Amino acid sequence: MFHRLFTFALLFLFPNLVFAQKLIGNKEYPELLWGKDEEFDTRDFPNGSFIYHKDDFILTRGKLYTGEPPKSNGSFVYGTETITNSGKWNNDTIELLLNGKANQRGEVIKRLEAGVRFDPQFFPFRYNLGRLYSLEMKYEKALVEFEYAKAEMPEYYKTYLHIAILSEITRQTYYAIMNYKLAVEKNPYDTEALIRLADHYLETGLKNRALLYLNKALKIEEESPNVKLGFARLEMEKGNYHIAYKIFNRTSLTTGEGKQKSYDKKFHYYFAETASKVTDYETAEEQYTKMLSFTNDPFFATVSSKVIARRRDIAKKFAEAKRTQLDDSEEEVTPPNE
Repeated sequence: MFHRLFTFALLFLFPNLVFAQKLIGNKEYPELLWGKDEEFDTRDFPNGSFIYHKDDFILTRGKLYTGEPPKSNGSFVYGTETITNSGKWNNDTIELLLNGKANQRGEVIKRLEAGVRFDPQFFPFRYNLGRLYSLEMKYEKALVEFEYAKAEMPEYYKTYLHIAILSEITRQTYYAIMNYKLAVEKNPYDTEALIRLADHYLETGLKNRALLYLNKALKIEEESPNVKLGFARLEMEKGNYHIAYKIFNRTSLTTGEGKQKSYDKKFHYYFAETASKVTDYETAEEQYTKMLSFTNDPFFATVSSKVIARRRDIAKKFAEAKRTQLDDSEEEVTPPNE
């Protein structure tokens, strides 16, 4: 019989989920996934809680999203360590991934696998391990982990997104579309699943159907960078690179108060590709470099960072050649000093 580490009657259990700015006891919790305008009674709130990390990992906290997560009902051994708090073990493991050396991913996977063996029903272990398997391009293993994660937290929409993405990669098209639509159903306030549906139909040549989903996303969040990315991609598919370039250039990734908006990081990749097409190689180099800074982004589950690095280096060479050409032209038209 497996021990449950936390009795989370959590944010994931509500029918409509959205990233929301909530105020609990005069303190803001910007990363909570909660029903839009959903109020709740904190008296019966459980001792443990989950939060979403911006790099798409699940972390654990104590009651009301603060403090250390509660200790486990049991313990397990990893190397010479005895682990008594799986929530903290999960957090330390993700911190190692995000702040450790680039070659730490293998160790992180081993730690999460040990966690899963101890408690196969612990949602963060399953979700985070699925993310890591995806980045290692172990797609079938990743799918298994996300299916387990879905069984534990069936209302969390991002799990369905990952299942859909992996299903597309493994050519299970029907299952991919079904899970994208389930993600929309689970969180009707988020645009990501709609944009990915539009991407799918763009890649299969069904531009009108792609436009249908883009317009649905537009109604949810007009200024969303993801929505702008979707429309820019539509123009790219039509060969209208200058129009796409203008869309990217005019899209703000920050709010009026200067805060970073939540957006799909592949924005930088497509901006770079478009900039290259219109011969703005400096912008292309800059955007490829930004894309490479998000080493753990889901984008790299399908595209190798080495490919992006090569494209950045090519853009850099073209940018330097273009600058040299412009400098030479200026020298030719400069009149001699009298």
